[in-house]
Amino acid sequence: MTPDDARHQYAEAHTTPESEVLRRLNRETHVQVLAPRMLSGHHQGRLLSMISHMVRPRRILEIGTFTGYSALCLAEGLTPDGELHTIEQNPELETRIRRYVAAADLTERVHLHIGDARAVLPTLTETWDLVFIDADKINNDAYFELVIGQVRAGAFC
Repeated sequence: MTPDDARHQYAEAHTTPESEVLRRLNRETHVQVLAPRMLSGHHQGRLLSMISHMVRPRRILEIGTFTGYSALCLAEGLTPDGELHTIEQNPELETRIRRYVAAADLTERVHLHIGDARAVLPTLTETWDLVFIDADKINNDAYFELVIGQVRAGAFC
């Protein structure tokens, strides 16, 4: 067994399993969507969920939804009155994202914005407790600059 195999085996043995909704989304993304490697996936999803549970955010911003896996994981730690806003530039993914948000019973708490994040961000007036930037890497600086003024002191960005 290689060291990478041992690390993977350890992570699998000590990580909470995917929920049924996340498992289906993971599988569907890998079977039906171009570039499925962009999916956050099981281990990263559990890390995002853990961070969200530690922060207990009232407002989360995610830039780069893809098929919605990371959004569902981040939403797990929201306060009871919390909301997550997520921005995806590819309109072809909207139906799939909305279907899985509904399957996770988060329709009232997860708000999907379709469009270029550089245009969408100025329209959002929330104060963010947690920000996850996972979109096209070339624009990360622009996204950061557009959102940093709306991040609460002590927030996780």
